[in-house]
Amino acid sequence: MDQADTLRQMLAPRKADEPIRVIAVTSGKGGVGKSHISANLAVLAAQAGKRVLVVDGDLGLANVEILYGITPKYHLGDLLKEDMSLNDVLATGPFGVRVLSAGNGLQELTRLQDAQKMQLMRAFDELEAAFDVVFFDTGAGIGDNVLFFAGGAQEALLVVTPEPTSLTDAYASVKALSQNAGVEQFGVVVNMARSDAAARDLFRRLCLVCSRFLSAKLRFVGHIPRDENIHRAVMAQRPLVEAFPQAPASRAMAAIANRVLSDAPTPSAGGLKFFWQGLLRSPQSPAIPPAPTGAAR
Repeated sequence: MDQADTLRQMLAPRKADEPIRVIAVTSGKGGVGKSHISANLAVLAAQAGKRVLVVDGDLGLANVEILYGITPKYHLGDLLKEDMSLNDVLATGPFGVRVLSAGNGLQELTRLQDAQKMQLMRAFDELEAAFDVVFFDTGAGIGDNVLFFAGGAQEALLVVTPEPTSLTDAYASVKALSQNAGVEQFGVVVNMARSDAAARDLFRRLCLVCSRFLSAKLRFVGHIPRDENIHRAVMAQRPLVEAFPQAPASRAMAAIANRVLSDAPTPSAGGLKFFWQGLLRSPQSPAIPPAPTGAAR
């Protein structure tokens, strides 16, 4: 039984009164595989029959479209500048996944202004009927755009790796998102882990430091092993789960998709009304002190 069959058994079609799922995939630092995970989770959801949108929230640095091997004609900057609808600027990726490109080399998008945020919210008005699941692939770190997108989502997936700097920066992200963007629940994905035991040990250490200083709740949703097929898929500009569906990392990704997408939305989630409330916070980027001693050990 392949990943898509497993997901189809676990995911029922969205009911008319069921809220849209809005999931932010974020990380404390770059280079941890966040965009790769976002792109592949979106493909797995689409294979399961979901209507999926991926918003590349790392504005000015287009990553998702490269991983999909597509060249969008328009990007988020066009949506903000031109008289265009959201549907006008969306590209189509593998298995019908729709993609809102971040554009490339667009410095003016690295920090959205309040008026641009309001314009973006109006453009997203059609989301409720058009999609079942939305993935926001945020930028790395704790910048204003990251807080804006992650704070508007119902759920946050935090990607970490065994590197000490990743763990320290993950703590900083949890602190910023929980205290300044209202994110209370985090699913944690450990990428490039040697084993499940090593991944859970890293998660335990992150939970330990977060529980001492923060009120946010973390849960372990899975780990992805090092796999040479990931590099091969990236170089081929194809999603890993489509190019190498039986690869160890693909199987791990499918297990994570099962856990994330089969869970019911959090009780506070209310579809786009909740989404807009989060975006209207217009958070400011905070100054985050270094993680307490022991967070990266």
